[in-house]
Amino acid sequence: MIKIMSKDELLLEPEIDRMIKEGECKWLTSIGPSTRHYMIKMGRFPKRYVYGPKTKLYRLSEVQASVKGTWKPE
Repeated sequence: MIKIMSKDELLLEPEIDRMIKEGECKWLTSIGPSTRHYMIKMGRFPKRYVYGPKTKLYRLSEVQASVKGTWKPE
């Protein structure tokens, strides 16, 4: 069975890892897209995952680790 969860419900489930879009990434980090892309290029922010020609997502756990300062490039 599939359950659609609200953003508030997802925040209460820390063990669920999911993919997030640019807007949510900006909301979590307060870093704009151009600065974030520069940081990715320099290896200081997690890379985006490409799922299609217009779909590029970030892994929530990697973004959260970056905010906490515990993320390390692979």
